[in-house]
Amino acid sequence: MYQNILPAGSKILINKQQIDTAIDELAMQINEQYAGKPVAFLTIMNGGMIFAASLSTRLKIDMEMDYLQLSRYGKSQSGGQLVWKYQPEIDMNNHHVILCDDIYDEGHTLAAAHDWCLKKGALSVASVVLIHKNHDRTYADYKPEYIALDIPDHFIFGYGMDLEEKLRHLPEIYYLPQD
Repeated sequence: MYQNILPAGSKILINKQQIDTAIDELAMQINEQYAGKPVAFLTIMNGGMIFAASLSTRLKIDMEMDYLQLSRYGKSQSGGQLVWKYQPEIDMNNHHVILCDDIYDEGHTLAAAHDWCLKKGALSVASVVLIHKNHDRTYADYKPEYIALDIPDHFIFGYGMDLEEKLRHLPEIYYLPQD
């Protein structure tokens, strides 16, 4: 269906049904954990947008929503300097914060957002990610509390993750096999 816009050699790593099933399971965990608690649900843009939209519609908790924009990648495939582009206006005092992002790769972005939320008065901060890459480049000791899917160390795109700022809108997750 998307063959005309996919890079040559692209392969589906995770299909839409697998993604939906994983998000359903995460939503059940979060609904149970945060029942009766005031929540600030913060999407990390741009990558977290599609995952956050899917997950948030399944949540049955008392929550306010906002976003933050913090990036390391830009148009490259490897991380650079951390840049704050937008800080949320929501009051985090007396709220449990859920940070929602597309991928946990090395952890720089989530660790910085986590620390910032605590400084802003959050009662607690937990991270939820669609994808966790299995590799040994993890940053410090930071780990997301909620992970939908574990994958091998591929460069991936689709379902919020970009390939040179494009293809975030794909409903599956793709990768380009290495030669």
